[in-house]
Amino acid sequence: MPDFPTFSDLFRVERDEVLARNAKLSLEAVERDGTDANVLLAAAAAAGDEVVAQLIAVCAAQYIDSAQGSALDKLAFDRYGLVRKPASPATGSVQFRTTVANPATFTIPIGTVVQTPDGIQFVTTGAVIFLIGSVGPVVATVRSVLAGASQQAQTNTITSIVSPIPGQPTDLKVNNPLATAGADDAEIDADLRDRARQFFVTARRGTLAAIEQGALAVPGVRRATAIEVVDVLGRPARVVELVIADAFTDALVQQNTNPVSYQVQSQSLSQTVYNGLLDVRAAGIFVQVFVAQVIVQPIVLNLTFNAGVDANFVALIARATVVATVNSLRPGQTLVLQTVLTALQGVAGLAFTGNEIESPAGDIVPLALQVIRTSLNQTTICVAIQTDGVSAILANTTNPDNFIQV
Repeated sequence: MPDFPTFSDLFRVERDEVLARNAKLSLEAVERDGTDANVLLAAAAAAGDEVVAQLIAVCAAQYIDSAQGSALDKLAFDRYGLVRKPASPATGSVQFRTTVANPATFTIPIGTVVQTPDGIQFVTTGAVIFLIGSVGPVVATVRSVLAGASQQAQTNTITSIVSPIPGQPTDLKVNNPLATAGADDAEIDADLRDRARQFFVTARRGTLAAIEQGALAVPGVRRATAIEVVDVLGRPARVVELVIADAFTDALVQQNTNPVSYQVQSQSLSQTVYNGLLDVRAAGIFVQVFVAQVIVQPIVLNLTFNAGVDANFVALIARATVVATVNSLRPGQTLVLQTVLTALQGVAGLAFTGNEIESPAGDIVPLALQVIRTSLNQTTICVAIQTDGVSAILANTTNPDNFIQV
């Protein structure tokens, strides 16, 4: 028998009990559909089946892997203080402009409704002034009237002014040269479960994992990767890069603009995430938030040191220099190996040859909203030789991250 009895199990137990208590009843009389005995036993089994179903629901609601819907909401809030992320509106900006100089100053008020051709409406979230003699553009921030993934707007699709604007000229136009960002449907059960599972792991505020989970709690954010910035000595620089992505990071990107249009537009979402991290990030630590997809790039170095230098220390400086150079790239920016070599050329103690990069073999070109990142433990050394011809001994006690010694 499974964990809970089925209707058939309940009926069978009742049938056996009835036959054991009344020898005058036959098995055929009990099991034939429609007989008085059959109806009575089936009714009792059906009632028991309803009770069992309720017990199953109650038991399922006690576990994070089996709770669903409102039961999962109650469990997540009761145990972890988490609430399901609601559907989020799209946010962005629009530009108002005229074809001829405006004859009088007028204000575009907060709550002005603009619209796409397919009926997605947005409202301005702040009042802006269109000055006399100007043709614009005047930029206003907007958010969608409705929430949900379907409310996202691609570039150059918000083109209609719905609300009357007092004093507006007849040639006033609106457009969104950049896509909106952040629209998403309500959080699904699987994502809420994942956040709940990570709750105790990330309960210690200020860790990279805690910052990532803080970002994922913001409606509209689908992915988050926190990266610690290090200085030229490989020490934490009291800055964390937080790379986030929403549901439309790939779909609405402008591939032919530099910088990428969608990344710029999504800074409204970035600001929302930044504001939501006040109780997560450590005091004194700046978290820089931007929208992209992280591509982790391993770097393998082939270093030669000047005779008499501390190879461990110089190697650490070289690796930290590589990390700082790579992690300064913006979304969509190519990793040019010559740029890394130029940075390594300035490391004191290195006998620079121009062949310091063993891998990758060539420049790395990301897609529009991908950003290349590395770290100290992803930046290793395959060959380390001093100019006196001996192999450099790289001690883990001085430089704890991994080296590949030859």
